[in-house]
Amino acid sequence: MGSLIAKWFTRLRVHLLQYRYRNRPYREYYAAVMRVRTAYDPKFAVGGRWEEIGRLQFDFLRARGLQPTHTLLDFGCGSLRGGLHFIRYLEPGHYTGIDISPEALAAGRQFLAQAGLEDRKPVLRLSHGLTFDDFSSQRFDFILAQSVLTHMPRQDIETLFAHVHKVMHPATVFYATFFDGGTRTYTSADRTNFHYPFPLLRDLGAKYSLRITRDPDYPHPRKQQMMAIRLLIDQQ
Repeated sequence: MGSLIAKWFTRLRVHLLQYRYRNRPYREYYAAVMRVRTAYDPKFAVGGRWEEIGRLQFDFLRARGLQPTHTLLDFGCGSLRGGLHFIRYLEPGHYTGIDISPEALAAGRQFLAQAGLEDRKPVLRLSHGLTFDDFSSQRFDFILAQSVLTHMPRQDIETLFAHVHKVMHPATVFYATFFDGGTRTYTSADRTNFHYPFPLLRDLGAKYSLRITRDPDYPHPRKQQMMAIRLLIDQQ
């Protein structure tokens, strides 16, 4: 009963944050949401189903050609639900995880130590924006955004699409989940889940020389859909 009350109180605090952050950038609001959720439970904070969805991400990228020698940018890595699988599999130093929540990253580092994976030398960094200006000339073979665009307003997705080429080379594939809104755009009552028509996302990507296609083989338990994003042209 105590855990149910704590979860209910956590959700109430998230709803109240809407009013506190209503005139501030959305990223600040969602970072505050993650702070509250992580304080309750860092596995709940990233959506729960820790083992199931962590393994799902890993198996999906393996099926799409991820090899230990590849480099991966886990965009919105949270507390390393999928990250622990990738860190264990990839060669040392080949995993980079970024997130807007310092609390989630701190929890991820604890899980990393508990799993005995610190010697895999993953790079975990706090994300300060969507322009990738702090990556210098680094490019990744794969990029994954699990449950990230599902929590982003359209203007932030457009900023991401406008700049993600900076961390892509011509063969990079960027996989990102989204909630399919059918023919309309809408959000949840607490403004944490955004639903978009796929043609809107596809056309928004084309605006920035990105080719976006659906990948139907992603059995997410909460009906998130997967899309594959590639460069239309070499923008380097």
